Amino acid sequence: MKNEIVRSNSESDDMENEFKIMQKHVEKMIKLFKQSKFYLSVANNMTYDENTIFNENNVIHYLAELEEYISSLITYVAFKRDDPNAAISSVPLEKLNQKEFNKKEIQIDAPIDTERDTSMMGARTDAGDIEDDVIVDSKQLYMKFLDMVGKKQINIVHQSQAKRDQANSHLNKTGDNDN
Repeated sequence: MKNEIVRSNSESDDMENEFKIMQKHVEKMIKLFKQSKFYLSVANNMTYDENTIFNENNVIHYLAELEEYISSLITYVAFKRDDPNAAISSVPLEKLNQKEFNKKEIQIDAPIDTERDTSMMGARTDAGDIEDDVIVDSKQLYMKFLDMVGKKQINIVHQSQAKRDQANSHLNKTGDNDN
C-alpha cells in the first residue's frame, strides 16, 4: 500500500513537471502568434501570467487556443502557396467524407447514433404534446428535432427570410403607431 502511494505521488509529480514544460512552450508559441497578428475566431484568449499553472482541468482550453492558431497558420501558408484546397487545408483528410456526385437524393446522417431510448418519462414540449421521454442525450435530441420537423412543429427559416420578416414586423409596428 505504501509503495502504491509513493508510486502515485511520483506519477503526479512527473505529470506536474510535464505540464510545466508544456506550458513554457505553449506560452511562447501563443506569444509569437499574437505578435504575428493571427486572431482567434472560436477559442478563448487565455491569460498567461506568473500565476498561470497548467493542470488537468485547464490544459484543454490552453491547447485549444494553440490549435486554432496553428490551424490558421496552416490555412495561411496554403493560401500563400496558391493551394486550390487552401480553405480546408487544416481539416484532417480522414475527417472528410467521400462525395458521391452521382447520388440524386442526399441522406443527411446524424453525426452520432440516433437510436431512441424510451425508458425516461414525463416532459411537456412547447408544441403542447406530452412526451414520454425526457431528452438528456444529444442522440435523443436530434431524433426529437427530426420528429418535430417531420410533424411541421418546427419551421426552418433561412436568415434572409428572417430578416425580411423582421423588417415587415418593424414596418407594421411603426404603421400601427402612426394611426
